[in-house]
Amino acid sequence: MTDEIDLQAQRPERAQADLLAIGVAQGSLDRTPFRNIDSMLKGEAAKEVSRRGFDGRCGTQVLLPTYGAIAAHNVLLFGLGAEPDAQAFRLLGEAAIRTGRTVRARRIAISAPDSTAERISAIVEGVDLSNYRFERYKGPRESADTPLRIDIVGQRGSGDESQALQRGRRLAAATNFARDLINTPAEDATPEFLADAARTLAGENGLQCEIHDRNGIEKLKMGAVLGVAKASPREPRFIELRYRPQSGSNGHIALVGKGITFDSGGLSLKGPAAMEEQKRDMTGAAVMLGVMSQIAFFHPPIEIRAYLPCTENMIGSRAIKPGDVLRTRSGKTVEVLNTDAEGRLVLADALAYACEFKPRLVIDAGTLTAAVRSALGTRVAAILGNDAALIERIRKAGETAGEALWQLPLVKDYAEELKSNVADLRNVGTSGNAGTIICALFLNEFVTCPSWAHLDLSGVAFAKTAIPLSPPGAVGFGVRTLLRFVGEEIHDQC
Repeated sequence: MTDEIDLQAQRPERAQADLLAIGVAQGSLDRTPFRNIDSMLKGEAAKEVSRRGFDGRCGTQVLLPTYGAIAAHNVLLFGLGAEPDAQAFRLLGEAAIRTGRTVRARRIAISAPDSTAERISAIVEGVDLSNYRFERYKGPRESADTPLRIDIVGQRGSGDESQALQRGRRLAAATNFARDLINTPAEDATPEFLADAARTLAGENGLQCEIHDRNGIEKLKMGAVLGVAKASPREPRFIELRYRPQSGSNGHIALVGKGITFDSGGLSLKGPAAMEEQKRDMTGAAVMLGVMSQIAFFHPPIEIRAYLPCTENMIGSRAIKPGDVLRTRSGKTVEVLNTDAEGRLVLADALAYACEFKPRLVIDAGTLTAAVRSALGTRVAAILGNDAALIERIRKAGETAGEALWQLPLVKDYAEELKSNVADLRNVGTSGNAGTIICALFLNEFVTCPSWAHLDLSGVAFAKTAIPLSPPGAVGFGVRTLLRFVGEEIHDQC
């Protein structure tokens, strides 16, 4: 992330910067600092903008040199659209960073119209999210294209604005924390690695942390987790994290994240191409760790508990076999007909355990099904559950965060496909259709909480090429949505 981001009350045209980025709502160019800048450039800037047809449509941009007429060396005009939302201001922050790299800017100033606290937070999110890089495994290199300082100019720096700046940085930091975990190769990002990360963040943020090793998981009677873990030389871990508000708590919320640190598919082996990105299969656990890494900053008035079942899914002489039956924490038995449908198995144990403590609501997340990518592509995650109001609140939090969620129906009739001849359930459907819904219906069998939502992140977890606000690799999708929900919107319900 950028070393320093600050608020400056100075006029944009006086900002000392290598690049001045100006957000322009559609049709409002004359009501921005550009008018004064164009005057100082003797009308030449307006001619160039007109020649290029820039009018502030969302995502359009124009880069202009200033030839020393103002303090900034270059000016970037970035279109925010006719009715700018928070995402438009995140994209302004991203455009400032990406253009700053092009001109090798070490100091960038950003000016936005009517910058409310929410907009300041969004700009900062855009800056820090797009400035993320994962270079832990690369050799030494120059960082001359990374700005050392960002100034958001034209702001008073009041308490609300300063708090908004910090809020934006925290939201991005949580996402980038999750990205680091997901991007780390599976050779290093083992279940023990995730347990160590949980211990560290707990110590830094005043959280309670309990780690269960294989013996502890056996004592918890999590037969599904142990079944998936059988073939791996890496020992499984079950992680519990707990945030407690200082003023006491009226119940708690449970967060459950799938932590398969590498998924070979087991004996139902994946193809080589499908296996290339399987270090990402612990995205659900990483997302929940990202949320917990910053939850104390948002000080929700309710206890937040995270439960993370972590293991590899490997092949070998001890591997679980198609047709084997596992006994889960809940007591229900599962016939495993596809060992590559292992995420729902570990989540089944974790959800059953989480529900035993009577949470007010439970949310689980993970990379569960390839089917969700066929249905919704790579920019929209699926959300399902048993509480329409909860689903809508999370979906709206995602809308505010710029992370799109689409509700799929929990079609009860499809549950017939999960009936087994030898066990209580089978882990895959019989038809091969509606895979995302079938998976959610399977998880529903282990949820005793009346308010539950399930996020299938399989399509949105990892980007092959750069996408808005994210370089190639782990996206960290869901962290900011859940932080907004459990860290902010939940205040209204307590």
